[in-house]
Amino acid sequence: MNLAAYPALSAFAAFVVGACMGSFLNVCAYRIPLNRSIVTPGSHCAACGAPIPWYHNLPVLSWLILRGRAICCGTRIDARYAAVEFITGVLFLSLWLCFPPVDAAIYAVMCSGLIAACLIDLDHFIIPDRFTFGGCLAGFIASAVHPALMHEDTALQGFSWSLASAIGGALVLLAIGWLGTLIFHKEAMGMGDVKFVAAICSFLGLTSLIWTITVSSAIGAVLGVGLILWQRGAWGTRIPYGPFLGLAAIAWIFGGSDITWAWIHNVQHNWGVSTGAGPGP
Repeated sequence: MNLAAYPALSAFAAFVVGACMGSFLNVCAYRIPLNRSIVTPGSHCAACGAPIPWYHNLPVLSWLILRGRAICCGTRIDARYAAVEFITGVLFLSLWLCFPPVDAAIYAVMCSGLIAACLIDLDHFIIPDRFTFGGCLAGFIASAVHPALMHEDTALQGFSWSLASAIGGALVLLAIGWLGTLIFHKEAMGMGDVKFVAAICSFLGLTSLIWTITVSSAIGAVLGVGLILWQRGAWGTRIPYGPFLGLAAIAWIFGGSDITWAWIHNVQHNWGVSTGAGPGP
């Protein structure tokens, strides 16, 4: 069956695939920091260890039907699990509706890695290398297979720009972190964040760095201050930066690139007018 011929069915399928991926990402976020296999054992209750049958492990639906409680022992199931499944489903659906199939598939892989890495960073303040170095490798391969991702025509050009973007992004964030450490006299940027930006740029290109750093910093400032005030914490309260980078990267995919390129063209136009190198308005 050609799903593309049935828009409603294909959209539903995209959501279901995304929700199932969200369920898997929950497993990754829980097990990877504990150095446990993400394959075996199968799904089981974290409280009592009882196996979870497939019909009690349906993304989003099972949490709603069971009212957020494990059927085996009644332990409360964190709503975050269902939220991740639902959000990932909506994200996959949005990618399917907004992009050609190949682009949508590549961005879905990227966003899956972003979500898992951000969940782990939220819980443990680390971003495992499998999501940074692995993300870079995936970006290089994707850009070589689909050079249009880097706005290029050949596999070599796509790979080269992806590699250059990853290195450039890492160096820029490393410089920002070094400057922050110099100013605040404490570590301002973890190496996990630096490698995370490299992985993001390997998919989105170096141009995305301007947007990613600006937007993530703005989100971090607003949410960070709000969290500090809500918890009545001190200004030294530790807040992971990875989730803000992930949010900014996803925002780039859904319009940030258009906004950034429009701004760059506007700057170029104004510069041309001011120097007499271009036509006036």
